[in-house]
Amino acid sequence: MYLKSTFTKEENTREQDDISGRRIIRADDMNYTHLILHDEDGSVYQSFDINMPYLILYKSVDVRADTYVYQEFSENSKVLTGSSYAEFIAATETEKQHFHNFYELTFVLSGELTMKIEDEFVVYHQGDCCLCNKNIHHLEFMEKNAEILLVLMKEEYIHDVFDRNYYYDRLGNPHPIRTVFDVFFSNNRKNPMYDAKVYADYRCKNAEFLESALGIVNQMITEIAGTGSGKCHMMKALLCRFFEMLEDSRIYRGEVHRAKLSNEEQVIWKITEAYRKKDGLFSRGEIEQITGYHGDYVERIVKKLTGKTLLAFGREFLVQKAAVLLKDTDLSIEEICGKMGYSNRYYFNRIFAEKYGMTPSEFRRHSA
Repeated sequence: MYLKSTFTKEENTREQDDISGRRIIRADDMNYTHLILHDEDGSVYQSFDINMPYLILYKSVDVRADTYVYQEFSENSKVLTGSSYAEFIAATETEKQHFHNFYELTFVLSGELTMKIEDEFVVYHQGDCCLCNKNIHHLEFMEKNAEILLVLMKEEYIHDVFDRNYYYDRLGNPHPIRTVFDVFFSNNRKNPMYDAKVYADYRCKNAEFLESALGIVNQMITEIAGTGSGKCHMMKALLCRFFEMLEDSRIYRGEVHRAKLSNEEQVIWKITEAYRKKDGLFSRGEIEQITGYHGDYVERIVKKLTGKTLLAFGREFLVQKAAVLLKDTDLSIEEICGKMGYSNRYYFNRIFAEKYGMTPSEFRRHSA
């Protein structure tokens, strides 16, 4: 394994812990994971959250050695666990495609990786990368010998890293260095209620530079596993360097793709696109006109893909719109409530609190 030497550097890190007093929690089970799984009853998808700005995951499969290794790195913890290859394969048989409200970069360190992205299968080889937009459905298949690294990043963290990544001209004027995230953000703004089903491929076309890429990865692991001052700044700098390399046409062939949607996912897209243009809930008859399908069939699709009833699914959009109005306008809560089609403010407060964990008035105060 290419990263073995980096991942077993324990002595220096422990000494650094003692000197600095900054503690890195080490665990050999998932009790300390920052990756949180949600599995809605009745849904064909799973979802994940992370409770850190970013995480780095390392996964390795070795068929001959009969091993699967999982390592998770955050700025305050390291999780190392695994299983036999046979146990790993058995566990993957119950996995579902998943989605999450953060961005995911997958880098193939060695071997081959197959990903199902929405309704298509894509194969990646050593040195290749895939960057998935948030909330796109995908699943990794590691059935052969392979090592992959995943960098999971919340949107706020991405802005923190790249929005202030400048170069300066001779007059001292700053100029932002653009990345593929600008394309993702632009696509997502077109429908704030349905993140664009886009992902980016980066195909390594010059193997001579692969050692440089792996070198950056090893630097990331060394930094995040340590406790040195300035670690958070070093991680941001290394991410900037890594994405700069991905955007270098001498090294990578990059392309942004719009994922192929299943017929059922297209029904979800039609509903969300319609809700983007409307305040208030659609009637069942209106939903049938929008989708071209009988209401009972649409109800089953929504339940299958989201785990929610059609009514609850529609309420999600109204609550999201209400949150935007609370942040961006001076409309009273009564006016927003009425605009969303609710005459009962108590009921509106309840469904709003179910999503955001606070009442509309509390949300407005926190957003000010």
